[in-house]
Amino acid sequence: MIGFKGGKYVDEGQRLAKAVRKAGWDALRRLGFLVRSKAQQSISNEKGPSAAGTPPHTHPQRGKGQLPKSILYGTVDEGSPSVIIGPSVNVVGTVGRVLEEGGTRMNDKYQPRPFMAPALAAEIGELPGLLADKLANL
Repeated sequence: MIGFKGGKYVDEGQRLAKAVRKAGWDALRRLGFLVRSKAQQSISNEKGPSAAGTPPHTHPQRGKGQLPKSILYGTVDEGSPSVIIGPSVNVVGTVGRVLEEGGTRMNDKYQPRPFMAPALAAEIGELPGLLADKLANL
């Protein structure tokens, strides 16, 4: 629908499309927060390694370990709205990827101890509701 307001054309379709895009971004940001929180909660503060196939333990250095604190999230636009969630390489180096997928680090072999994929699987079902809530507020 196109209208004329105050000497200029107003394209309601463009305004609606912009509002829907913003709602999508807001829902993705919220999903990123939920996945990050779930991943952080799954990492326990215990001594010794966790069993292979279970979320890793964090080892306290001065207070709580760095792995849970290193998990960040953010939205990016690379052609379509996306959210990136995971441990920051700047904080914990490559240990996040090695723990999630398994592999070798400093000549030690690690079995996978996934924490991000289970968190995503647990929260992804929330996305339709998050989007519906944002669209309801248009």
